Amino acid sequence: MLPNYDVFMFGLTRSDFHLSSVSVAWAKEWAKTHRVFYIDRPYSLKDVRQDWKVPTFRRKLKALFLGTNRYQTITFGEVSFIQVTPRISIPINFLPEGRLYQFLNRFNNAMVYQAIKKTIRDYEVKEYVFFNSFHPVLAPFIPKDFSVQPLANIYQSLDEISEEPYIARHGIAAEEMAMNGCDIAIGTSTRLCERHAAATNRKVHLLANAADFKTFENASQRTDLVKPKEFDLFSKPVIIYTGHYSDLRLDHELVIRLTKEFDAYDILFVGTYEAKDLEKFGLTTISNLHFIGPRPIEQLPAYLRYSKVAIIPYASNYLTGGIYPLKINEYLAAGIPVVSMNFSKDIAGFNHVIYLANSHDEFIEKVKQALVENTQEYLAARMAHAEENSWRKRIEKLENLVLKFNRGEAV
Repeated sequence: MLPNYDVFMFGLTRSDFHLSSVSVAWAKEWAKTHRVFYIDRPYSLKDVRQDWKVPTFRRKLKALFLGTNRYQTITFGEVSFIQVTPRISIPINFLPEGRLYQFLNRFNNAMVYQAIKKTIRDYEVKEYVFFNSFHPVLAPFIPKDFSVQPLANIYQSLDEISEEPYIARHGIAAEEMAMNGCDIAIGTSTRLCERHAAATNRKVHLLANAADFKTFENASQRTDLVKPKEFDLFSKPVIIYTGHYSDLRLDHELVIRLTKEFDAYDILFVGTYEAKDLEKFGLTTISNLHFIGPRPIEQLPAYLRYSKVAIIPYASNYLTGGIYPLKINEYLAAGIPVVSMNFSKDIAGFNHVIYLANSHDEFIEKVKQALVENTQEYLAARMAHAEENSWRKRIEKLENLVLKFNRGEAV
């Protein structure tokens, strides 16, 4: 049995990010049973210029420039954790690999490690795990010179880093070092685990993305969820997608075809997007296609409640082949019918609870099928599958790996 331990979480997403996020989801679930310190991705001088007027940023100014007032309590419903803000960093991603980059990167890493050391002292941390979620360039694992060593250094690969233009520049080499240097390596998709295992000659464990089951549970049937105001503007039933509208992930031709084949429906995208992507593919002038921007995760169940079918119209490419979408288990927990392109090994594993398509024609037919086959039996099967893919189940599996590592067993 593991001793009572704390958790240090560090990732690309900052802890006060109010949308769906893998690292924040892990932290929220862990915080139900453990003390969690969420080390925010450092703000750079460039971020200061961009975010100067944002209230959540301005309250961090003393932490950034003076190293004081660095702790804030972040609350999500009934759970909370401690946000830790490191001191300001230097923007260096634009630099080529070389002495200057390495020198400045050591400085940026020192700022993160300094924040962790101070937190350990201030909160008298004795036992902890360190979890780096897909930020290999900074603090990939705790150095050996720390006086209090973690029960385990965990590194998580979320996506094909080579396909993420900004972080790929220095991230590809850094992620290989992180995978080699951590105690427990995990990935969120089968393809990611297989690739990293082959590159590092070590075991990489599959801990796929999950769902906050209680938040989404049976949302499609709940009568207490208030209809979002946007639905008052729609005169037709709704087909929905939640999440980022990515130029690299979405099949734009399929989206356009959906609007034509289902002109008796409104197609709703809830999530972030780049306006230039919508304009590039002519998506802004389609009357039954709507992009309303992001909503906090706590509001998403209501959007699913008043929709008929949820879709994942991803393209099949190298990037999506390594993706286990966060939204899939949220959809299933809500009980809503799901139609997806068959873009990866992992999504294929849902074939008994979702409608999978291998072509545009098949996707259209599957949506038609989903619209008329929403029985109680199907609904119960979706929810049962999602419950087995909750964040609590993921933490239990990871704790078993930490326990094995501390027993000296190979992980």
